[in-house]
Amino acid sequence: MEDERPWAVVVHNDDVNTHIGVAYAVREAYGLPAERGLMLADDVHNAGEAELTWCSGREQAEETVRQLQLLGLRATVRGTSRG
Repeated sequence: MEDERPWAVVVHNDDVNTHIGVAYAVREAYGLPAERGLMLADDVHNAGEAELTWCSGREQAEETVRQLQLLGLRATVRGTSRG
């Protein structure tokens, strides 16, 4: 079934958020150390997007995306064949 496969939470680079703003939002959403937040922000900036986490269900992934969007990030859910 589609909802049982892993789902990726993806953050996209945009022209609105600064590098440090992305790092802050990712840290807030995941409770990460500052250095890890900056590393993930680098990934978003350099690749144009980054898969931040994997969720076992679509509903969980969509909730995580909502949290990131409330923090101002452009985030989406991407279905995967991983698993």
